[in-house]
Amino acid sequence: KNRGKIMKLAAVIVAGGSGKRFGAAKPKQFLILNKKPVFEWSIKAFKKLKECTDIILVVPQDRIDEMLKYKKQYGIEVVAGGKERFDSVKNGLKAVGKDIDLVAVHDAARPLITPEIIKNVMKAAYENGAAIAAVNSKDSVKFSKSGTKITKSLDRKNIWYAQTPQIFKKEIIEKAYAGRISASTTDDAQLVEKKGVKSTLVFASYENFKITEQTDFLLAQAILKKRGE
Repeated sequence: KNRGKIMKLAAVIVAGGSGKRFGAAKPKQFLILNKKPVFEWSIKAFKKLKECTDIILVVPQDRIDEMLKYKKQYGIEVVAGGKERFDSVKNGLKAVGKDIDLVAVHDAARPLITPEIIKNVMKAAYENGAAIAAVNSKDSVKFSKSGTKITKSLDRKNIWYAQTPQIFKKEIIEKAYAGRISASTTDDAQLVEKKGVKSTLVFASYENFKITEQTDFLLAQAILKKRGE
């Protein structure tokens, strides 16, 4: 029945965090990176996909007004976030249109996302219900119970770092967000996992990192420059 039908993707871009770890005066997702605020790079990447018909930017309540120009420029929805990341995603999900097939959740602090990565994750989510961008570990991985001594070494072949976008069939992510969400949940894949849905890992790129420290910011500047952006 899906022949010839273009699947419709909604992107929930989460820019609601306070970015306490980064240590700048304003949250990192609003800092200017190569002449554009960090969050705008993600909007640009999703806008390049014809499948992406809805973009919902989730920002802190006090930034709603300054986002109106982006709302106009890109034709996106802007909604207020909540206390935790999950409250923000939940608010974003409420703005997703009825006719959407897939929902992508993406961290605004990952400005180096590309349309290619989004497409690959989207394809896997369409086939399997849930998929996430990820990379496997380049380093030897140690597990430590005490935090000072190695308890055991893990096989790095089995260790993956979750990134975003994390893309789900709409009904799967909506169901996952319908219940109570425990504070220990770190990403959406974990949430759908609790509902018995295993996400497919899609190798993305080591460049699709999250800006958490000053060095990440400098690296992102260099990569965008190299890409001619």
